[in-house]
Amino acid sequence: MKCSHRREKDGIVIRFCGELGHHEAAQCMEYLEKTMILYPNDPIVLDLSGLTFMDSSGIAVVLGAQRNILGAGQTFCVIRTPPSAMRIFKAAGIQKRVNFLPELPEVSMSEEKEVVVCAAKSTR
Repeated sequence: MKCSHRREKDGIVIRFCGELGHHEAAQCMEYLEKTMILYPNDPIVLDLSGLTFMDSSGIAVVLGAQRNILGAGQTFCVIRTPPSAMRIFKAAGIQKRVNFLPELPEVSMSEEKEVVVCAAKSTR
């Protein structure tokens, strides 16, 4: 799993690439928490387009992120969710509780580079 973030025009986009299963969930939550602390006044957007696998642990990551980010007074949404991951969210009814968007509306990429804070190999 590779976790990275970059500043967009209107917020911080966190991107997960690779597998999001039981073994990677704690790493993802830690990354999300550190990023929201680094950018306490920015909206946080979770980009799942790089996921190659996700199990039900991904539900816990997204719900935990939403709880923590909204609880801190920031805004949160999930973008670019792969169809296989969206099936898992829909089966659990999560799409009714979390704001899933196909793309980030009206936000353009900045020229800043991605910041990679953690990267770990999957145990699968």
